Formats: sequence, structure tokens, C-alpha cells
Amino acid sequence: MKRIAALFLILLLFAAAPALAEPSPSPEDAATPAQAGMYGELIAFNSTGETVVRIQIRLRELGYFSYKPTGNFQNMTVEATKAFQQKQTDKNGLPIIADGTVGTQTLGIIFGHNAVRADIAAAIPIGPALSGTPALTGELVEWSEVGGLLAEGNSYTVHDYNTGATWSMVFTGGENHAEMECASATDTAAYLTAFGNAFNYSKRPVVIEIGERKIAASLQGYPHGDDEISGNDMAGHACMFFNGSFSHVGGLPDVEHQAMVYKAAGRA
Repeated sequence: MKRIAALFLILLLFAAAPALAEPSPSPEDAATPAQAGMYGELIAFNSTGETVVRIQIRLRELGYFSYKPTGNFQNMTVEATKAFQQKQTDKNGLPIIADGTVGTQTLGIIFGHNAVRADIAAAIPIGPALSGTPALTGELVEWSEVGGLLAEGNSYTVHDYNTGATWSMVFTGGENHAEMECASATDTAAYLTAFGNAFNYSKRPVVIEIGERKIAASLQGYPHGDDEISGNDMAGHACMFFNGSFSHVGGLPDVEHQAMVYKAAGRA
């Protein structure tokens, strides 16, 4: 009886004692891919899925990715990943490989507490404003009509409303608005000049020639998403809005784009 009582007492002592499992992980270890349930998965161009969504959300939090997460690891995410990797070091303080893929090392750093955030730009470059009278204005035409006039793969002349500069862009598709890519590296250089010599998120009034018609539009200055034309120094496409166009976000109108469309039509 005494032996049973002694065993019972020992069991009670073990139950009351703190668990002798592995010690609590450090903040850096707590964010490793293994504990995040993502160990061993290499994320690269064309990867899709939940892990890609998490990476995009985290890169956006850190200031490297400025678009909604899609779960599709395309050019813009690759470039954001490279920019992130270029700012990071390993545990020994050495630079990590910046190849735009996310393996175990990069994944651990992305979700770690010591991830280095992107620098905050002192100023956002914006292209020249209108000086004097515009050289050209366009028709105010509904997107529902313009969409039927554009042909995928065809190149169109685009006029910058503010400066009169021109370049060619190829229509590559789009449901709520047009997705456009510069036809060549020379065209991208002209596009960049109009936007202040750097890709940025500003929107400019433009006029696009479609056949004999000149139509008012608004062009965005940061390429993103699918990239169908190689060798043009432009990674992705730029969104071009027309009267009545909608954004990808909830199918809502974009008031800034709409204001630029009106300006390009001479109605601002």
C-alpha cells in the first residue's frame, strides 16, 4: 500500500513540474520555414499557391511589392524578391544570393523579425506637367467600345498629352481596361522619360491612335503582371484606362485614371 502511495506521489510531482520539451525558440528561429509549414519548397517564376500569397503579402508589408497578392509568382514578384534579397544578410553578416527565387534561407529571412525593410524614397518621380496648349486631345470613348477596336498583338501609337512625346505600345489583352506593353526598348525609353525617367505609380493623360481615331486614355507608369514582349526593357504590362474602365480591384472605377481620361479629352 505504501509502495502504491509513493508511486502516486511521484506521478503527481511529474504532472506538476514544467514540461521538459525543447526550449522556446528565439524570435528568429520561430519564423523558420519548418515552423511556418513551408520547409523544402522552392518558389520560383510561375509558382502558384498559398505560399506565394504569403510571400507577396509579406513583401508588401516590407515595402518591396506594391500590388495585391495574386498567388502567382510572376515578373513583378520576382523583381520584388530580388530587391528584398539585395538588402539582406545571413547569420554571419554576409550578403545572400539575390536570384529572385525563394528557398529555405530567403523564406526564413522574409518571415523573420530582422528582415530589412525597403528604403523610403525621398521623392516619387513624376513626369513633366502640361506647359501651354496640348498638341493633341482625344475623343472620349467608352471602354465597352474601345475594347472592340483594339486587336491583341497589334501596335498603337501613344501620345503623351502633357509633352507631345510619342511611343508605340502593343495591346496584350484586358477585360476591364487595356493591358499595354512597349513595342521595343526605344519605346520604353520614351515611356520612361514621360514618367520622370523612372517607373512609378503615377498616371498620365495620353491619346492613343486606333485606326483613324484618336482616343483619350490614362496610362499608368509601373509595369507589372504578365510579360509577353521580350527585349523591350519592360518587365510586365502597363494598365491603360478609357472612359468607363474599371480596375482589377473589385471591378471598381479608378477616380485618378478617370480624371486623366477627361484631361486627355480636353475636359479637365
